[in-house]
Amino acid sequence: VGVMGPWTCDPILARALPEVASRLAVARLNRDPTLNEGYWWDAVVLTEACQTPQAVTGLLNVERYATGLVGPLNPATCGAAGLLAAAWNKPLVSWACLGDVEGLDTLVTPMPEPAGVLHAVLRFFRWAHVAVLSAPQDLWREVGQGLAQDLRARGLPVTVVTAAGSQEDEAREALRRVQRADGVVVMCMHSVLLGGEEQRGLLEKAEEMGMTDGTYVFIPYDTLTFPLPYRRVPYPVLANNTKLRLAYDAVFTVTIDSPDVTFHEALRQAKETYEIPAHIEPTQV
Repeated sequence: VGVMGPWTCDPILARALPEVASRLAVARLNRDPTLNEGYWWDAVVLTEACQTPQAVTGLLNVERYATGLVGPLNPATCGAAGLLAAAWNKPLVSWACLGDVEGLDTLVTPMPEPAGVLHAVLRFFRWAHVAVLSAPQDLWREVGQGLAQDLRARGLPVTVVTAAGSQEDEAREALRRVQRADGVVVMCMHSVLLGGEEQRGLLEKAEEMGMTDGTYVFIPYDTLTFPLPYRRVPYPVLANNTKLRLAYDAVFTVTIDSPDVTFHEALRQAKETYEIPAHIEPTQV
């Protein structure tokens, strides 16, 4: 199984440890005869370029050494990866692809579509007007644009789609555009709880501009794609930053529930049973 990224393009993605995760997954799979059905599984993390065009070109070599694909992280490469996988008759298991793309006959979505979950939440609260703010990197720009198209296809007016970098003036300009449009702000960028600088700058500037008093709702996109630990979990970035803590009152987080064991607990257990290296600190992953 080829595990697609790209994983090395920013420090937060690098902390996902795809090699460790892949080894853990296939080791458990190979131990369970009800799942492996007599096959021996292995995984290889693919080396990919950070820029979208080069990443697409790199896919052409995958056919030789993978019978299935997991990924990619960048939705811009989904179309090309899906068409190649369909031509090779190999499954493409992706949690990041946005919208319905024709001809992707072997595409498998392993979890509820983030855009569909977001749409259900917005509909429940009768929030109609949406602004999409993304970090400036290729990955997040593609996520933001794809999400906006998907929400529009579902009948929601997306009034603003723009990038907001980590610089103060970039965040201010993006928020001014939101002020003229009003509504819900979906933040397509790394969560500040994981160390995302763009989201930190955006929320701090929103607090300065008086936008965190309940007039606007800020929803992180990335937490829709993984189980963010939330029960009795201290996040130092909130404890050490009063402005950010005040701004975070306006953040509405939707994440995948993990009722039996939290992400941190699962990693700790794997460490205790020597399934992953002892030096890995769960809260840093």
